[in-house]
Amino acid sequence: MSFILAADTSGDIFKNDMVARHIEYKPLVYTIDGVEHKDDFSDDERYKAFYDEIRAGKLPTTSQINTQEHEDFFTELLEKYDGDLLYVTLSSGLSGTFASARLAAQNVSERTGRDIYVVDSLGATISQRIVVEEAERLRDSGVGAAEAAAELEKFVKHVHTWFMPTDLMHLKRGGRVSGPMAYLGTALNIKPIIFIDKEGKLPVIKKLHGAPKGVAYMVDIFEKSSAKLPHKFYVASADSALAEEMLAKAKAARPDCEGEIGWIGPVIGSHTGCGAVGISFVSDEERPY
Repeated sequence: MSFILAADTSGDIFKNDMVARHIEYKPLVYTIDGVEHKDDFSDDERYKAFYDEIRAGKLPTTSQINTQEHEDFFTELLEKYDGDLLYVTLSSGLSGTFASARLAAQNVSERTGRDIYVVDSLGATISQRIVVEEAERLRDSGVGAAEAAAELEKFVKHVHTWFMPTDLMHLKRGGRVSGPMAYLGTALNIKPIIFIDKEGKLPVIKKLHGAPKGVAYMVDIFEKSSAKLPHKFYVASADSALAEEMLAKAKAARPDCEGEIGWIGPVIGSHTGCGAVGISFVSDEERPY
């Protein structure tokens, strides 16, 4: 392998798969009822259990990985392996994790003389997963860490991600929408359509009446905007009953592409609540927003 590859766990790849594929990881954490839990899930049952807790009324919170934790993690990897290190993080538009990783990388590099490249995925969950898998492909192709980091900084701009939260009351409980908006939106069955923008933030692009229209809207964008060459795409699921339907429609729209459902894990699921669904894919065009 041409470099050490690592990532935080917001990409929601099963952690046993990451180990098997020689991708090191730093777990993010979430807190329920004052108890911290590591995002170290490796099977469907763990994800389902997490969403069952939300359905039971629990309100998880999340926190970023601080600079010292990153320094300890990077130092451990450099002591364990030879070569440069490339680390992929959750979007800087959603968390301070990227900033703390970049500072830690600078500190550890100055101390050890080893090169560490921190890549901002400008995404989360399945969109970060696509970036990690592209980094894996570059590593396995023999590309060096510096070149891979430069390639990934261009690549992330071409990863488009749309999603639709369906539980507005959970967003209200978490303080992410106002009470009147949540009650009115729920009563009128309004579903916000969100895009991960150029800064890795989450603007609402459209509001549609009913989840079926939301699914149809996102699949239509996928069909029109996805890269002409075949590629793998992901449908995101916060234990959503809509995920299978969305995957089937997306595959019908692009039968030449491989598609798979991926979990929205606890880091992002703490904020979306249950039922959110989305799609992430590679486009020939950079993100339009």
